[in-house]
Formats: sequence, structure tokens, C-alpha cells
Amino acid sequence: MARVSETITAPKPLLPLGSTAVRRDVFAGRVWTESPTRVLRGDEQSVTTAIWPGVRTLASKDFIASKSGADAAAARVSSLDSLAAGTFELGDWIWRWRSFVTDVVDGRWFTVTRMYDQAGALVCWYVNFERPPSWRPAGWDTMDLALDLVVEPDGRWSWKDEDEYAHSRRLGLVTPAEHAAVARAREEAVDQVEQRLGVFGQDPGASWLPDPAWPLPELA
Repeated sequence: MARVSETITAPKPLLPLGSTAVRRDVFAGRVWTESPTRVLRGDEQSVTTAIWPGVRTLASKDFIASKSGADAAAARVSSLDSLAAGTFELGDWIWRWRSFVTDVVDGRWFTVTRMYDQAGALVCWYVNFERPPSWRPAGWDTMDLALDLVVEPDGRWSWKDEDEYAHSRRLGLVTPAEHAAVARAREEAVDQVEQRLGVFGQDPGASWLPDPAWPLPELA
């Protein structure tokens, strides 16, 4: 009897390698930020993307003001207030200063970004707590939950923006169910840091710069 050959199909990555994937923060059906990134790696459960100085993004005008105004803290609080009220407006924001290489994992309540300076040296690992990604053909939607964990190249770590996270909870931007999920995600992230798991076990002396031949990712 003839033997039937089996065809093994390789898992399809969530997003095509080398493509432009757009990350969007979406709250109450409205886009709060929109950032084009380049897909560096990926599989059926995760993607690694990059964004670097010169890329044009969209962000709330209050957030933009917090990056350039004299009272950055007040502007960040104002950006949360306008988000909750639904009164924010989007403006152009040109990415600057640092390159970000970010791992986005399906179902996970945080992303891990390697921040590199203009010479390609690692500045820190940056853990951003956010809603798990909702994948689209050309990217994914999430929502920043205003809490971060900063990990130095030598492994020291510290929390960032806990006051903004508390304010987001008061405004209803973070629901009780999301707060519970973030609490679990905080433990998971710290455990990965302290055990040097995943990206935290990589050589902090390794450098990264975008290939000069790559075009800047662009919004459609």
C-alpha cells in the first residue's frame, strides 16, 4: 500500500518579518497613540519590534506637552484627565533620543523594551504594564496602564510612575479586574528580572542600532 506523506506546515508568525506593524493605545473605542514599528522577529505567540529616532507617531497633545514643557509632571496628569474625559486631541510626535526594541507576547500584561542610546549601548530594560495585545493584520491594539518597571544593566530595578497608576485607578482608567491582573503581572516581571529569565538574561553589553538601509516605519 502506498505511503501517504504528511506535510508539516510551519507556524505562521503573527506579523510578517520586516513589515511595518502599528501599535495603538485604544481606550473607550478611541485611539490615544499610534506608533509604526519594524517587525524584527516573531512567531505565532509573540513579536519583537523596533522604533528609533526620526519615526513619526501620533500621541495626545497633552502627552506631547509633557515631553517638552516645563512642568512635565502636571502635563502627564493632565493627559490622564483628558483621556478619562474623552477630550484629548492627537498631534504629531517625532520619536527621538533612543531606540526601542520591544517584545510583545500574546496574553501578557506587560511588554519588555530594551532602550538603546544613540551609540547603540543599552540604557535599561523597561517593563511597560499594558493590556494584552489585540492583534490586527497590520499591528496590534493595547492600552498603557501607566505603571512601569525600570531595570538597570547591572540588574537593579525600581518602580516608576506609581503615582500616575494610582491616579489612573481613581479616574477609572484601570478597572479593578485590570488592577488584579497587573498585580499578578508585577510578580511575574520581578521574578523574571531576579532570575535573569528571557531578555533579562541577555548580555547587557550587546549593542543595537537600526540598519541604515531600513526605511523609517510610517503610518498609513
